[in-house]
Amino acid sequence: MEQIAKEEQRKAWKLQGIGEKYTTWEPTKRELELLRHNPKRRKITTNCTIGYEQQDAHEFLIAALDVLHRHCKGDTIRDDNGKKANNPNHCNCIIDQIFTGGLQSDVTCQVCHGVSTTIDPFWDISLDLPGSSTPFWPLSPGGDGSTVNGESHLSGSTTLTDCLRRFTRPEHLGSSAKIKCGGCHSYQESTKQLTMKKLPIVACFHLKRFEHSAKLRRKITTYVSFPLELDMTPFMASSKESRMNGQYQQTVDVLNNDNKYSLFAVVNHQGTLESGHYTSFIRQHKDQWFKCDDAIITKASIKDVLDSEGYLLFYHKQFLEYE
Repeated sequence: MEQIAKEEQRKAWKLQGIGEKYTTWEPTKRELELLRHNPKRRKITTNCTIGYEQQDAHEFLIAALDVLHRHCKGDTIRDDNGKKANNPNHCNCIIDQIFTGGLQSDVTCQVCHGVSTTIDPFWDISLDLPGSSTPFWPLSPGGDGSTVNGESHLSGSTTLTDCLRRFTRPEHLGSSAKIKCGGCHSYQESTKQLTMKKLPIVACFHLKRFEHSAKLRRKITTYVSFPLELDMTPFMASSKESRMNGQYQQTVDVLNNDNKYSLFAVVNHQGTLESGHYTSFIRQHKDQWFKCDDAIITKASIKDVLDSEGYLLFYHKQFLEYE
C-alpha cells in the first residue's frame, strides 16, 4: 500500500508539472514484452509503430495527419463536370479543409518553351537550410540589416523568406535529367519551378535540420529567423504569372489579405541526431505565448519564441486571428 501511495503521489506531482519531484518511467523487459503484444499499440504507418523511444516530430505530424485523414475521410472532391478529381486522396474532410494546399510544378522545355504543369496536394513544406549538402545561394537583399517581408536581417543570417525563395526559384534540369517534351516529341533539357497554387488555412514549414546520406549523418543547427507575420504572395503561382505577363498591379488575393499568415506554434529540437528532446511554443492569445516542455508549461515572451532554433513552424491565415 505504501508503494501504491508513493506512485500516486508521483503521478500527482507530474500532473502539476513539478518536474524535480518525479522520475521518468522506463519499462522492464517483462513490461516491454507485454506492451509489444498489446493490441492497443497500433501501427500508424507501415514502417512506424508507436513506442516509447524518441521519434521525429515531423514524421509524427505527417503520420498523425494521415491517420486522421483516413478515419475522417469525407466525400471525394469532384470537378465541374461531376467527375472525381485526379487526386483520389483529396477530399473535403476536416484535415484537407485545414491543412491541405496545392503545390504547382511547371516544367519548361528549353527548346520549344512548352510548359507542362502539375498540381499536387501538400500538408507541409520542407525547406533546405544553409550548411546542408544541398547547394544554397548568396545572402538575399536585406542582408545589410534591413527588413524584408517583416523579417530582420543580420549580416550572414538566414530567414524563412530566404528558404522560401530558394524553394520556389527555377531549377535547371541538365542533360542527366532530360524529360520527354510533348511539343518536341523528344528528350530535352528543361527548367522546373515550384509555386503555391492554393494555400492551406494552416501552413506548416519543416526546416530540414536532420541530414541523412551515405557519407553523412548530422544535425544542422543554422539559425533561421522567422516572422510573426508572413506574406506568401511572392511565392504564389498567380504572382509568377503576373510577373511573366508584365502585370504588377495588386491582385484580388493581396487586397483580401488571403495570403497573409500569423505564427501560432513552433516546435524545437534540443540535442543531437542520436538523442534529444522536443519542446514547443504555443500562442493562446494575440501576444500570449507558452512554452510546453512535457508536462511543464510556463509563460514565454515573444523574444523567447523568435530566438528559438525552430524545427516546425505553424502559421494560420490572418482572417482567423484571435484576441
